[in-house]
Amino acid sequence: MRKKFGRSLFSLFVSAFFINGCALQIDDYESEKLENKTKVPIKIPLIRKINSQTDLYLLDVLSGEMNILTDDSFDEADPYLMPNGNVLFSSRKTGNWQLYTIDPDSKEIIQLTNDKAFNNYRPSLTVDGRIVFVSDRLIKPNIFSINSDGSELIKLTNGDHYYDYPAPLDDGTVLYLSNEGNKWEVWQINADGTNKQKITNIFANPVSLAAMPSYVRDTQLRTPLPDDSFAARRSYLLNKLLAKAVFTARNENGDFDLYRINVDGTDLRNLTKVSGVDANPVVMPNGKIIFTSDRDGDFDVWMMDPDGYNPINLTRDPNYASSR
Repeated sequence: MRKKFGRSLFSLFVSAFFINGCALQIDDYESEKLENKTKVPIKIPLIRKINSQTDLYLLDVLSGEMNILTDDSFDEADPYLMPNGNVLFSSRKTGNWQLYTIDPDSKEIIQLTNDKAFNNYRPSLTVDGRIVFVSDRLIKPNIFSINSDGSELIKLTNGDHYYDYPAPLDDGTVLYLSNEGNKWEVWQINADGTNKQKITNIFANPVSLAAMPSYVRDTQLRTPLPDDSFAARRSYLLNKLLAKAVFTARNENGDFDLYRINVDGTDLRNLTKVSGVDANPVVMPNGKIIFTSDRDGDFDVWMMDPDGYNPINLTRDPNYASSR
């Protein structure tokens, strides 16, 4: 019953984003915001630092309204918008990083983990409603999952390695980063910890990760194809149906860029190619990529299409803002 209910919530969430997806252009962004104020809001949780205080906020993309969710002296990080509208996040309220949810309307906070001796962080939600996260309870960080109420702890990764950034896909599998093999790469694993596979074999170490569902389509079709044969067209169409990993890595000039790769290891692309830092990707259910960038001089939260087109600065704030 839990799995069926979780999938239903996920389906409704995805449908809502498709119906109200924000296909914005950078030149007419302001006018689009005004015209869409009557539509269902598209909310993005983010982290914002003012002076020495870091708090959790919720941004309405269409209206530009930003509401503070936490207003305390503790650090918050890794916000994740749940299908019911609550925000899943990690905080140092108890001295260690622990997992919480907050209701944006009532501001009610529920603590999901309470482990005094170790940290739990980087939470995200699987299609069946479980929470995957990183914990250092075994000295080296490993990936675990729990029910949405904090019960039934399951360990997903094994081995004497480091694991980070679990990112669930729509087929039930989970992408993650690991230094297994003496170099950080993107890996994929089943939700029960079986069938581990390495996705990338790249020149640099990926340092943050998000999962792009298989239903997401590019906004700009790369046509005409270099090879116009039936086999090439078939391969191109099948390639579009693959889930993808979106991650941060240094380019050949040493700048941090956002890259995208199919889960079968094909079609590696640099999505940003802008000097400076582009990092912390978060993929929305409608395929838009939310990320952190200092390309305008300050660290702001940006949004772009799944293929890297139409980047938009969402915060435009001299204060530090980040998607994670």
